[in-house]
Amino acid sequence: MSNLAATLLAVSRRQEAMTFWMRAVNLRPSYFEAVEHLIGLLNFENRTREAIGVIQEVEDALRIRKPRHSLQTYDASDETDSDAKSSGSTSTVESNDKMAFEYDDSEVEGVINGNNTDTQAVGYGSSGFAIPGSDNGRLLALIHAKGNMLYSLGENQAAAAAFEEAILIAASRPRHGIKGIIRQILEAFTKDPHIGGSTEISKHPILLFPKTALQTAKKVFPPHGELPGVSYVPQGQSQKAAVSISSNSLLSLAKIYQDSMPNISASVGSRSGSSVRDILALYYLSLSLQQGPSTANNVGILLANVQQSAPASQKYCNDAYPQKQKFSYAGVASGSGIDLALAYYHFGLSMDDRHAHLYTNLGSLLKDIGQLSAAVQMYEKAVQCDGKFDIALANLANAVKDQGRVNDAITYYRRAVNANPDFAEAVCGLATALNTICGWTGRGGIYADSGYRDRWHVGDDGLLKDAVDSRTPVGWMKRVIEIVDKQLKDGAKYGHGTLANSNAAATLLRQLTSIENNPEFVERLKEALLQWSGDRWEGSRIVRLVERASRQITWHWYHDRYTHRKNYPISRYNRPQLPSNLSTPNAPTLLPFYTFTNPLSPKQIRQISARNGLRISVSTLRSSWIPQTVYPPPAPPSPALRVGYVSSDFNNHPLAHLMQSVFGLHDPSRVTAYCYATTASDNSVHRKQIEREAAPFFYDAHSWSTEHLVKQIIQDGIHILVNLNGYTRGARNEVFAARPAPVQMSFMGFAGSLGAEWCDYLLADEHTIPPGTLSPWRQNFGVADKLNPDAHMEDAEHWVYAENVVFTKATFFCCDHKQSAPDAQVEKHLSWEEEQEKRWRMRKEVFPTLKDDAVILGNFNQLYKIDPTTLRLWLRILSRLPNAILWLLRFPDIGEKNVIRFANLWAGSSVANRIIFTDVAPKGQHISRARVVDLFLDTPECNAHTTSADVVWSGTPVLTWGRRREKMCSRMAGSIVGSALPEGTDGDKARSELIKEKEEEYEMEAVRLAGGLRYRTDGIPRSPTASPGKDGIQSSSSASKVVIDRYGRGEGRLMQLRRMLWGHRWQSRLFDTKRWVSDVERGYWEVWRKWVNGEGGDVYL
Repeated sequence: MSNLAATLLAVSRRQEAMTFWMRAVNLRPSYFEAVEHLIGLLNFENRTREAIGVIQEVEDALRIRKPRHSLQTYDASDETDSDAKSSGSTSTVESNDKMAFEYDDSEVEGVINGNNTDTQAVGYGSSGFAIPGSDNGRLLALIHAKGNMLYSLGENQAAAAAFEEAILIAASRPRHGIKGIIRQILEAFTKDPHIGGSTEISKHPILLFPKTALQTAKKVFPPHGELPGVSYVPQGQSQKAAVSISSNSLLSLAKIYQDSMPNISASVGSRSGSSVRDILALYYLSLSLQQGPSTANNVGILLANVQQSAPASQKYCNDAYPQKQKFSYAGVASGSGIDLALAYYHFGLSMDDRHAHLYTNLGSLLKDIGQLSAAVQMYEKAVQCDGKFDIALANLANAVKDQGRVNDAITYYRRAVNANPDFAEAVCGLATALNTICGWTGRGGIYADSGYRDRWHVGDDGLLKDAVDSRTPVGWMKRVIEIVDKQLKDGAKYGHGTLANSNAAATLLRQLTSIENNPEFVERLKEALLQWSGDRWEGSRIVRLVERASRQITWHWYHDRYTHRKNYPISRYNRPQLPSNLSTPNAPTLLPFYTFTNPLSPKQIRQISARNGLRISVSTLRSSWIPQTVYPPPAPPSPALRVGYVSSDFNNHPLAHLMQSVFGLHDPSRVTAYCYATTASDNSVHRKQIEREAAPFFYDAHSWSTEHLVKQIIQDGIHILVNLNGYTRGARNEVFAARPAPVQMSFMGFAGSLGAEWCDYLLADEHTIPPGTLSPWRQNFGVADKLNPDAHMEDAEHWVYAENVVFTKATFFCCDHKQSAPDAQVEKHLSWEEEQEKRWRMRKEVFPTLKDDAVILGNFNQLYKIDPTTLRLWLRILSRLPNAILWLLRFPDIGEKNVIRFANLWAGSSVANRIIFTDVAPKGQHISRARVVDLFLDTPECNAHTTSADVVWSGTPVLTWGRRREKMCSRMAGSIVGSALPEGTDGDKARSELIKEKEEEYEMEAVRLAGGLRYRTDGIPRSPTASPGKDGIQSSSSASKVVIDRYGRGEGRLMQLRRMLWGHRWQSRLFDTKRWVSDVERGYWEVWRKWVNGEGGDVYL
């Protein structure tokens, strides 16, 4: 019958051939030649479902069933128990997805045509199926193929079960199935004195260098590493194929487990409870059976995030590296997870030096450890291997952008988008890079809020289009917002169905009722869980509930120990666990920082932060180092509160410029400051001052793992932990997600909501966070608060801030200029006349050819803060002030030509020619020369922050408008300028002039103030002996040669405002760092009091 089918196929009568092969399989399921031909033909016709069904029927027909009262050791229930789910990750983790059967049937033809039901045949039943051992390889190949087909259909759970089945056939069905094999691997290395040297298996991963990992099969299946089920397969090509397929099944199964845990230190969340430890064990066995670059690649991905080290007794195998050398990088500890990851990537490349995935992942790891140049080289090699590899192209674009090569980044982003137009990372990366240099051609825009949110669009021709007229979203900005919207809508479904699992719901209920076990609470909890089940936001609500419960358990522990003087067993304070079927969520492609400048709705802004916070929460809580109990609470203040500051910016960075004196100004009877620096010292004066004044509690923690840092915070007994990064580069938010302190706050680093349960308070004022932008429910303390319907307004449009807020009376913004500005001591006793003379002299130095009656408008922000609507507004102001120039910075330099080009297109050369760019100056010179500007025009979408403080310190008025009331970043300058001005009638009048609420007011005020300024002078530069430098700017070497007979005296309201700012800066609330420290100390004590008393709510100082 099979021969007839083959003949029919030869004459292209496929359907008839298929019919006869189907009949042959039905008659004898163990007739593998017929099965293989049938599967091949079904796949050729893309009838994948039917092919899977045929293999399943063969399995069902041949499977040996365990007798009801049998005492056999074989138990199918112990074997295939995977429940892993795919995360849809864009990781470059690889699997073997070949559909072909790697088997040579010529060597076993006689066996196939023989009596396959002979129970006396060698190895009969060793596979768990009624076939002789010689056929194990063929059945193994069929089931592996079924796994590949299921995986291609996205059915990862079923695919994992198939790959497990294939592995069990190869291993002769050990008791306890895959768990049993993993345990064998772990035991083999645990007992090895050079690796584990223990009799008990650790919960932590076993870290093996490549040379050691290659011995896995020999240790598990001594003496030669031969798989028991494969040993029956005829030697030669057939047995080699069976070994290869076994290795690929291990690789594919481990990959599915790995894909289901975006944070690799987490549990897979399956019934099998597979963790990094278990996945590594499977990879080690796979690699030892068949060395492959893809396996090495996947092992590298896992190890890169493992926070432990291999035993020192393990030695590097130099043969694992190209050019016979060991690769080492500064700051990478020998034997650490990162060190091993590097070893596996290089090991993989030694097998295949054209492997794009290996180069890409190696590049990403190098970038993570600060080796940016080396990372770029790896990405470039990946792109050389595969010029259309979208992930490598996008990663290369990100890296060269970090090097300041924005034009090159744009080129690579475009290539990535061309390779995959739906690749969100490339689309959003391209948009961000183009915004950075004001490359708006084709930007388009969106239509929202009647055109207010993104009024002026830019077409492919570079011309402006009014959104009010078109009412249509277009261009790449439309695409970015569409991506964000889709990702957020998909994110709302995260964890859907989690509570439908009765075990998950019951476990969660049991854990939470132990916290507050009263009937009313239990009923409310049951009702809430019932309502959440199957609803949108189910997963995020569960995670936040578990986090809130952990915080409340810490509170109970504090009062048990320090109020009631009770020492209960530590198990009383067990940490509630996330349901095992709840995976780690993906975060949106657009990072929270980029919400500052994109035209997003309040809900989108809030949800982007919330999704990032949720991902950090779940990945951290899944980490193997998180203890079973919550962290013990600190002892009560005695007498001072211990406040920890965590930052990557205790260096020559704007945050350090602003806060460097804070830590030494704390009242030691009220607050003791602990500083945790997560970046290495740059030996700047700012770093040294912070180190000195925070001593002895300044920690250089740049090389510490998250676990180490958390343990130090616990050991230090920190009451309040402050996040000075938020969602900015270098942040260590995982530390906060672990909840090492009872109260956690965020300020100064990130001008917005973190949207995370691990941030209890923001520090702000009522200008930067208007009350109307707060969430409806403000009592954020215990689990009961999370059950209130008003605490779950995820779909509401208007609010942004879920955190409680400590509202300061004056500005929340800290500015240390009175202590540390370059001119702070030199100019303290300067008279107003002397200041005017000095300012005029500097004006002539910076702009030696500028007319005396010219008005200098300026903005020193990075160009990414300018959008088309803002540039149009500035051009309108310039067009109404013919004697004004606009001074901007090359920040970055390649943005200059774009701004000038659009200015010419939109306003003509008479206006465009009055926009002058200069290079960015060092910090001291930047603050000093800010006095040259007559009026600083702020960027409305994202204000000047530190720059605004620098400018008002120089005496220059800042005109600001917070276009977006729901964006803290859009209202910062209003807070800064408002507190720089004096209190009282004069200050109030000045605030009303400089802080605007509408675009029309901003434009009119700029024209009024600048138009009313007049300079009166009878003198001119007597001897401008040096020629102007680049762009008409006098070089520093020749500036001293400019001699002024008389200086220009400004007249008009703008000069009055300047004199008010300059004269008041020594008394200003903005620059009174001691005032700020005193206010924040009161805030610390109030939030601590609230926590001790079990109170939620905002704080008004």
